[in-house]
Amino acid sequence: MKNIKLLSLAAVLGLGSFFLTNCGTGEEVAPKPTLEFIGGSSYVSGDISLAGSSGFTVGLNASHTAKMVSLKITVSYDGEPEVIDPNCTLCDTVIDTRDLRVDFTGKTRAAAGTEVWNFTLADKDGNSTTKSITITNLGTGGASLIEYTQDNGGQPLRVWNFIGPNAGAYDLKIGGNLFSADANSDKDIQDSMNLNDKTAWAARWTSRNGTTFKKVTGYSWGAVTNSSQLQAAWDDSGAEFSTFTVVKGASYMAKLRGTSTLVFIEITDVVTTASNNLDYAQFRYKKAP
Repeated sequence: MKNIKLLSLAAVLGLGSFFLTNCGTGEEVAPKPTLEFIGGSSYVSGDISLAGSSGFTVGLNASHTAKMVSLKITVSYDGEPEVIDPNCTLCDTVIDTRDLRVDFTGKTRAAAGTEVWNFTLADKDGNSTTKSITITNLGTGGASLIEYTQDNGGQPLRVWNFIGPNAGAYDLKIGGNLFSADANSDKDIQDSMNLNDKTAWAARWTSRNGTTFKKVTGYSWGAVTNSSQLQAAWDDSGAEFSTFTVVKGASYMAKLRGTSTLVFIEITDVVTTASNNLDYAQFRYKKAP
C-alpha cells in the first residue's frame, strides 16, 4: 500500500507541474511601433469638425525597437471600406527606420458626412500600430472670413497696458482701438489690470460688454477660412471664460456681446516693458462679413 500511495502522490505532483507550465504567460508578445499624434495649433491631433474641402495637417511621431517598413494612411467615408487617396504620395510609403517624424496634409471631401482617417505603421514581421482621427465634415463652408491685421494707420493691431497712455481696449464688432473714456458697451477686449498689477503688467484680457472667449484647440489660423469652420472651431474648443492671460502664438475665439457672432483671434506678439506702462499684446483676427 505504501508504494501505491507514493505513486499516487507522484502523479498528483506531475499533474500540478503540468498546470503550472501551461498557466504561465505563454509566448512573448512581439513589440509594436509606438505612434503618437503631434499636438499644437497647427495640427489636427484628435476628433474634429471641419467644413467641406478643408485642408488639415496631422503630425506623426513614431518609434520602434525594430525597423518600420511601411506607412499606410487610409480613409473611410460614412462607414464605407477604407481607401487610399490616389493623389497622396505619402499614403502608401515604404520606409526603413526605427524613428519617424512626418507631417501628413489631407483634405476633407466637399460633401458633408463622417471621415475616419487611419494611420498604420508596420515592421517586416507584420507587427503594426494604427491610430485614427474622426472628422465630422460639415459640408459647404459658408461665407469666407475677412482678416484684420492692421489699424487704419497701417500699424499692427494692439491692446495696450490699460493704465498707460495708449489704447487699452478694442472693438471687435466694427474694429478700432478704445480708451478708458470710451463706452464700455463697445469694449469686446480690454486689458485687465488691478491694484496688484501696477508693478508688473499681467498680459491679461477681459471684456466689458458680455463678450466671452475660448482657447482654440485643433484649429490653426490658416485652417479657419469660412463661417462653418469658424463655428466648428468654437464648438470644439471647450469652456467659455471671460478673463484670460494672452500667450504669444496662441489662438482664441470671441463670442460677441451675447450674440452668435464669432471672431477668431491669434496673438502674434506679447511685449513687456519696464516701468513705463507701454506693454502690449499684438494680435490679428478674422470674422464673417
